[in-house]
Amino acid sequence: MEDRSNSNKRKGDGEQEGRKSGCKRQNVSTVMEVFDCTVCSKPLRPPIFQCSKGNSICRHCQERLPLFERIPVQRCYIMERVVDNIFVPCKHGCSTTIAYYQKEKHERQCPCGPCLCPVSGCGFVAPTTVLLDHLATVHKLPTTPMELFKPFEVPVLPGSRVLKTKYNRLFLLKMDALESYGHGVSLVCVQPETPGGNVRITVGFSCAPGHNHESKWEMGPNGVPKQCLCIVPGKETDVVATITIEREDYEED
Repeated sequence: MEDRSNSNKRKGDGEQEGRKSGCKRQNVSTVMEVFDCTVCSKPLRPPIFQCSKGNSICRHCQERLPLFERIPVQRCYIMERVVDNIFVPCKHGCSTTIAYYQKEKHERQCPCGPCLCPVSGCGFVAPTTVLLDHLATVHKLPTTPMELFKPFEVPVLPGSRVLKTKYNRLFLLKMDALESYGHGVSLVCVQPETPGGNVRITVGFSCAPGHNHESKWEMGPNGVPKQCLCIVPGKETDVVATITIEREDYEED
């Protein structure tokens, strides 16, 4: 018969280990729709409200209901704790742990999502990590590191280059010599084949002392590589463009 003192010791050790871990984990199966808003059927995210009938409602639906249709609601903190701890895998196979209500946003910008090669006529599709090697080895394009939301300088010279953030978010910068005009500067956003957030681009340049010009565009989401174009006048070879790229649904933290 097992000694009672040893049994109690193991029980105490287990409780102490549980307290050290700070949480209990258990593999369970459930129907994910129970974590969706009962009005819009989108994943619930804090703040979450519960009506007198027991239905869970997201903040947007609670605010949009006409006054005469509203029923008494209260904040449902227990459901908020639940959805904050429901984690699901990324469909692209990356190792990131994501909350259920963040799944759609994450998969839009996941570097493991399939992206179309931005080089005209290529048609190669792969995650950005593979696509970066494809652009370097097949198309012989150089890569320039950059950061979103921070300006960087590039010389205005004919040719193409890949702009890469630290999380392998890619842009293709192309400059073409245009007869009698100067240089055409185009930028293609390389993204997974699902809608993403708007991209804002600012290109500034100076072609002569005292002359400063700045062009801005905003490209909306459409699920395919997105391109914008500006003209840098003149044929000078010492012109430097200052470029800033922003994405409303991306963070570089």
